[in-house]
Amino acid sequence: MSPPEIQRTQSYFSSPSFPSRIVSSLLSSAIRPSAARGTHSPSPSTSSQFHTDDPSTSRLPPVVAAAASHLASFSRSAPHSRAATVSEGVTMSNALDASITHGTPFASHPFVPPSGAPGFAGDRQWDKGFEYDKTQIERKSVRLVGRKEVTVPVLTVEIADMLRPFFPALARLPRSWTLLYSLDQHGISLNTLYARCQDFKGSALLIVRDANNAIFGAWMGEGIHPSKGSYYGSGESFLWQLVGKDRVRVFKWTGKNDYVALCEPDYISFGGGDGHYGLWLDQTLSDGSSARCLTFDNEPLCSPGPRQGETVTFECVGLEVWGIG
Repeated sequence: MSPPEIQRTQSYFSSPSFPSRIVSSLLSSAIRPSAARGTHSPSPSTSSQFHTDDPSTSRLPPVVAAAASHLASFSRSAPHSRAATVSEGVTMSNALDASITHGTPFASHPFVPPSGAPGFAGDRQWDKGFEYDKTQIERKSVRLVGRKEVTVPVLTVEIADMLRPFFPALARLPRSWTLLYSLDQHGISLNTLYARCQDFKGSALLIVRDANNAIFGAWMGEGIHPSKGSYYGSGESFLWQLVGKDRVRVFKWTGKNDYVALCEPDYISFGGGDGHYGLWLDQTLSDGSSARCLTFDNEPLCSPGPRQGETVTFECVGLEVWGIG
């Protein structure tokens, strides 16, 4: 069986009906720069490309002939040369600046409308009709709730306001802090401290004052409760100490270990590693110690005192735990 014959149809763009020299003329006229760009008048050579007496051009279809004519007129009117002059670039830049009718950071100068609202002096200077000093804005202080008048205070409103900015965003929202435990108000007992703090669901701030009036402590995002033999706490927790009267120094979690808090029946501690506790108190809440630890990379928090190696011991004379949230 012989293979089927394939019938070929003649296209308008094949060589019998559309000579290759016409195609070459169309392409060359589109990219050839005009010699007389300033007057935008067509050159004789360009015009002659499409007005030839060759009988082959008369065989062009109407659609192709119209496209060729449009392409020739576009090449005469639109500048396609890459060699733009400096004067043309300046003219285009001025026209671009003149077309900007609103404020933009890419403009060479702020946009000032010819007429605008009273007090409007451009998009970068706006008279709002009032002025205020941000430094004089009254900030609401923390309210300390639950402490009796006869109780000797350890935490003051000033210290609370200094510590509050170091809390996570959600922990900064509560304006009232509740006293959960006070050494002076509730008695000297670690078991009492656990009993009064373990049911609180928010965060907890522990504050200690030693015999030399140094103020320091810890903040626990998970609160204070018996840990039952294992450390607990997140990286939001930190140790802190009062420096002078108007500044607190905060030691944040380093990420080197997870020894944030260990609350045992015999002692309570915060931070650890290499055999050292960042803050440690015994079950009587009277004797304590502080040392540099890997968890918070802190300096000893208490006043300078007797040392046991790298650990500094202190006598606790005041302690409070405040619930936040």
